Amino acid sequence: MGSKNYKVLIGGCKQDILVLNEGSKKPVLLVVHGGPGSPDRPLVCKYNASLTDKFTVVCWDQRCSGLSYTRQSKKVLLTTELMLSDLKEVVEYLLKKYNVPKLYLAGHSWGAYLGLWFASKYPQYVYYYIGTGQGISSKLDEIDKYNFVLQKAKQENDQEVINTLLKISPPINGEYKENTEECIRYVGKLIHRYGGYIDANNDFSMGKYLKIYPPFYKLNVIKVINGINYSVKNLTPKMKENDVIPTISKIEVPVKLIFGENDYICPVETAKVWFDKLDAPKKSFTVIKNAAHMVNFEQPDEWCSEIIKTLDIQQNEQ
Repeated sequence: MGSKNYKVLIGGCKQDILVLNEGSKKPVLLVVHGGPGSPDRPLVCKYNASLTDKFTVVCWDQRCSGLSYTRQSKKVLLTTELMLSDLKEVVEYLLKKYNVPKLYLAGHSWGAYLGLWFASKYPQYVYYYIGTGQGISSKLDEIDKYNFVLQKAKQENDQEVINTLLKISPPINGEYKENTEECIRYVGKLIHRYGGYIDANNDFSMGKYLKIYPPFYKLNVIKVINGINYSVKNLTPKMKENDVIPTISKIEVPVKLIFGENDYICPVETAKVWFDKLDAPKKSFTVIKNAAHMVNFEQPDEWCSEIIKTLDIQQNEQ
């Protein structure tokens, strides 16, 4: 599997793009990483390499993320609109570079927020949109998150957690009765503890996740850490303010959503309600067992198989 790095001027600053299977003349699959600010190319290279059997796979370190974290990249205030504009430029660069009319777009978590928004606005560039850990709305998600951790605490007879959750009371429209941000952080930590981020019933773990970055990025791992902190601080509040996904009721490209069964970072229940109402030329919703929010690395063979299956179906229908 050959790979090549490109420094591309996107939105006025150089951003780093890694291409796997360069020169294969296979369909282009652009992977939009999560976070905000968490580049996933080390994980894609290790766990999702089978995608290169069918695709030219592109991993883009977004503005202020990974190898794209530079002084120049921080000169402009990060906004969701700016990131969407960057994504558009990346897509246009790839279409021109590989002389193709469209590409396949796969977003994970924050990348799924950005990817679905892009596919809804620019369907002319996209053959198929694939969302993994697709968040719908922090306001809609929070009640499912609260109910999940309360249920888990009761199963484990964790009385201290139960008492705290009952004291803060269930959220209404994403808001707790007081100290909302503090309560959201508390529930978020419990989601990690109870397996809503990485499921215990697979070989992937947080330890494996963290160990793969230093050998891959070497000294640039400092950029990765700084980029995560900077992007989360600047983009997470803006993503909550720009609650765009619930406003999307129709999309002009085929849509496939893939979830880990126990994903409670972006709860499956919330996504399914939104998805059932979505008007799209074709759509499918896949849930993978023994996985949570990091399903693309927790159960990589099944996840990659679902994407390759999507390509095969799409090509057979053309």
